[in-house]
Amino acid sequence: MEDIAISERQFIAKKAAEYRSRGYEVFQEISLDFMPGFIADLVVRKDDETRVIEVKTRTSLAVTPQMTELAEAISSRPGWSFDLLVVGEPERLEAPESAQSFTESHIDRRISQAERALAMGFAEAAFLLAWSACEAAVRALAAAEGVEIKRVTNSSYILGQAVYHGAISRNDDEYLSGMLAYRNAIVHGFDVPDFDDERARDLIAAAKKLLQASADPEPIQPADILAAPDVRQR
Repeated sequence: MEDIAISERQFIAKKAAEYRSRGYEVFQEISLDFMPGFIADLVVRKDDETRVIEVKTRTSLAVTPQMTELAEAISSRPGWSFDLLVVGEPERLEAPESAQSFTESHIDRRISQAERALAMGFAEAAFLLAWSACEAAVRALAAAEGVEIKRVTNSSYILGQAVYHGAISRNDDEYLSGMLAYRNAIVHGFDVPDFDDERARDLIAAAKKLLQASADPEPIQPADILAAPDVRQR
């Protein structure tokens, strides 16, 4: 499932839970007898009120031009109403059209480059190399859970999707988000006084663990990925 569809489904699930908490009867992805071929994202009912809710990003809305007709057909029925909710989608960062996520061998090579940079005294360069390996490995873990992030987008979105779908634990997300703060400062030309070789060394170790977890045919539990002492030696 691609990231735009994931954003829509997450929002649908959130709204469904919200309506259930308010005492509504909730149906997801349901057909309507009076509109053959149309599958509603969400239908909620309470007493004499029925609401049909469609959730779209601007990208998906652009290829679904019949929203006005749908709204008119649904709202013309007594007790029925139609809501269109437009949700944000992952930011698309400027990148070459040919850009592709690292394969397992690319991630491994990037880790080796990070280790060499650190050995030569270039801790910040090593850290950035290790971060790119971590991020690619997290995308691979997310893909194993059916979450395919194809676009070049911001790191926080990738981590958020990975933890939401159980590819990494919340503890792993907290650790990586902390490292992301250093990555953001360094890559945008800011000095970070408490950055040192040990932090780069830690991130390299994390990249190795994430790579092993993404490559393992029987992966360890997400909560154990960055807590494990050295998954390459299991």
